[in-house]
Amino acid sequence: MRDAPSDIQVRLADINRRAAPVFEEHTRLVGAVNKAVTLIFTVAAFGLLTFIAVAPTEQSLKDSARINQEQITWQK
Repeated sequence: MRDAPSDIQVRLADINRRAAPVFEEHTRLVGAVNKAVTLIFTVAAFGLLTFIAVAPTEQSLKDSARINQEQITWQK
């Protein structure tokens, strides 16, 4: 008589059986969000590093343009 599942065990098994696809979908969505966040942080880091690398070059170009502009003389 002990080997027969109780009513609670049967109901729990039924709930677990119905909830299994939901848990699988939840796990899949959490993984997708994790990948998306990782991609966003990677792109942000790449953009920041690019900005840091280009900033000195951009400043030197601005300085050169300013010097060239000051050397322009107009014919009268």
